Amino acid sequence: MAGDAMNEYPITVDEIVSWFLSKGSTLNDLGVTMANVCARRDTSKPSAFADFDTDNAIGRISAWVSGEFDFQVLRRSDGSDVLMRHDHVPSLDAPSLEATYVHFLRMMKHPSGTV
Repeated sequence: MAGDAMNEYPITVDEIVSWFLSKGSTLNDLGVTMANVCARRDTSKPSAFADFDTDNAIGRISAWVSGEFDFQVLRRSDGSDVLMRHDHVPSLDAPSLEATYVHFLRMMKHPSGTV
């Protein structure tokens, strides 16, 4: 029964991990490093997260197979939360997910809010 419930989720953990890894090739040009990608498959709602670093910020994107995403950026200088955003998407190709990811990268590069 538990396996059947897992099949009802719109996204798999492997798809989330692949989505994270697909973003890696463009990060170096932006001065952003993907420090870690980790998957959690042994929970009732599997998930994955990726950690990101810049000279001025640290960030994490957490994603669940339900389509929920949390984007968080902390400023290194004082630990201030400069971005905390929760999104829910039906698929990994949802335009709103890409828009939030671009905003996340902007905040990673410029956590003081100036561009």
